[in-house]
Amino acid sequence: MMRVRKEVAAALCFVLLVAFFPLSRIEAASEPFKGGVKNDTVTFSVYAVGDAVPRRTQFQLELRCEEGTAARARLSIEGNDLHTVPHHAAGQECKVWAGSGGHAGLGNEVQITVSGEEGVIARKVLYPEGEAEVVSSEFDVPQGELHIAVNHEYTEGALGTRVRVMEWNIWGGGRSAGGQENVEQIIEVIRHENPDVLFTIETYASGEKMLEGINEGLPEHLRYSGIKVTNQAAHQPNDDNLWIFTRYPVIKQYPIISHAGLMSGFHFGGVKIQLPDGQEVNLFNTWLYHDGWAWDAVNQTVGEITYGIPRTYTNAEIVATDLQPRRMQMIRKILYENYPRLLTGDSSPIIMAGDFNTMSAEDWSSRFADAPGHAGLVLQWPVTTLIQEEGFIDTYRWANPDAARDPGSTWSPYHGFGMAPGRIDYIWTKGQEIRVLDSYTVDEMLPEHQNRAVPFYSDHAAVVTDLMIRNRNRLPGGPPQVEHVVPRFQMTATSTSEHAGYEASKAIDGNRDTMWHTEWAPQEPLPQSILLDLGDVYNVTGLDYQTRTDFKPDGIVTGYNIYVSSDGESFMKIADGVWEHDYSPKKADFSAGGVRFIKLEATQGSGNAASAAEIKVRFQP
Repeated sequence: MMRVRKEVAAALCFVLLVAFFPLSRIEAASEPFKGGVKNDTVTFSVYAVGDAVPRRTQFQLELRCEEGTAARARLSIEGNDLHTVPHHAAGQECKVWAGSGGHAGLGNEVQITVSGEEGVIARKVLYPEGEAEVVSSEFDVPQGELHIAVNHEYTEGALGTRVRVMEWNIWGGGRSAGGQENVEQIIEVIRHENPDVLFTIETYASGEKMLEGINEGLPEHLRYSGIKVTNQAAHQPNDDNLWIFTRYPVIKQYPIISHAGLMSGFHFGGVKIQLPDGQEVNLFNTWLYHDGWAWDAVNQTVGEITYGIPRTYTNAEIVATDLQPRRMQMIRKILYENYPRLLTGDSSPIIMAGDFNTMSAEDWSSRFADAPGHAGLVLQWPVTTLIQEEGFIDTYRWANPDAARDPGSTWSPYHGFGMAPGRIDYIWTKGQEIRVLDSYTVDEMLPEHQNRAVPFYSDHAAVVTDLMIRNRNRLPGGPPQVEHVVPRFQMTATSTSEHAGYEASKAIDGNRDTMWHTEWAPQEPLPQSILLDLGDVYNVTGLDYQTRTDFKPDGIVTGYNIYVSSDGESFMKIADGVWEHDYSPKKADFSAGGVRFIKLEATQGSGNAASAAEIKVRFQP
């Protein structure tokens, strides 16, 4: 009797196993493969959003590698399904294949993201347009856990506009590598890449000739307009550094905001364009100061480490090349003054491109310390860190997230790439409407030009990024509610307690290396508060608090009250709470209309003190 019960129980378990785990999954877990290690796994997941999500659609996902299909799963949208199986593909070059098994069902927009234990290693946004399958870009499979997420968006009708963007420092008006002949060949390269938007740096009296050349023979609807961004009289006729060329109507050219002794239209400026579906986009061209040559210090240090020579520079001295010359001051002015003044209340997406003359903090993070040409260096580049903290996406690195596999060097195809990769030219984007489809560099001459004595047309490679710019009215859930930040330049700050050199104004100066700190000699205990005058009345939606960044223990606010006022006299408590006792950025979300003054009161803090490196106030127009 006992044996019969055991057999019945075993049969029941098998039935339940098949019911909850289709045979395709069981087969995926048991298929034999060569290579790899025993505990390598891949987790497949599928997710869907939108107003037309189909029901009961099954998706087939496969990890396809050099030696064949390494793992597969069949998933359904219901429950946002996921499944984990072993694989033996570590060290191989692979792609992700996603299909609907012959059944209609792929989303109008599909995003494939592949992550390893150290972060994202590949991602791709695809538009099936009726096809039953999509394939990711290639990537190298690491050991350990692998995650493959496939997200589908189901939105009927046109989604947006595909836009190709190109950025190129053409070096001395394009003449430095071969005079007017070189300018003609640069025009041929641009026509070959066929951008919809082109940013040029060091255009120097070649803008009109380039516009004529790239427009030659084009039908009216594909012709470019050329905008001289550097249009101030002081830079005419030969120092017109920045130009923007675009096929789309220009509906606004922004006025130049100069900062005496620091920057002018030679360094930054832009326009607003309108795409065929009515979506507006802001374009800004940028050149940051070159002195304190960031790449040179890195290249020298990598060479010294490689050949066992004593180092000339410490890591701190290398990244200080961003701080000592004008680059850091310039990017602060751009992000914290120019943009807020030019784009107040404007939530249109932004494309900011140019020659930034510095390196990527993401490329030089600890994750890529052992990448070719990095020599173990970990460098927190402050300029690019600041740009990313303001919500901009580095499109090249987004499309090519593995800096070891795709260094993306733009310096220098003319002089030689040196010991260390030199990625100093960027196309940045900001806005929920923008999707990055692909990005690559142009650092080789066209075949018909390779008989020349020079190695390349410029000392910089060009960067090309393909985008889909979605119409904000066609996004899932409707137009996004965009939060803005009250411009720092119009705010003032006071406090109930502050130490000399650590005044309240340091909490709104856009510099994380300075801070407000309550008095410590003698100590004035909590509670203490900092009061912000926003300079105008806003519908406030929250406050962001950045702790001190020198990582000393005192002054981290852990308990707080927030008060708001329209006149600075009568205050109403709008929020309170606790924050973790660590150095990570903190947020307080709330909603209050007609606010001009905000008071952050620290009720608890480490060392019975309060400090703030930066405070931002969010609002909606």
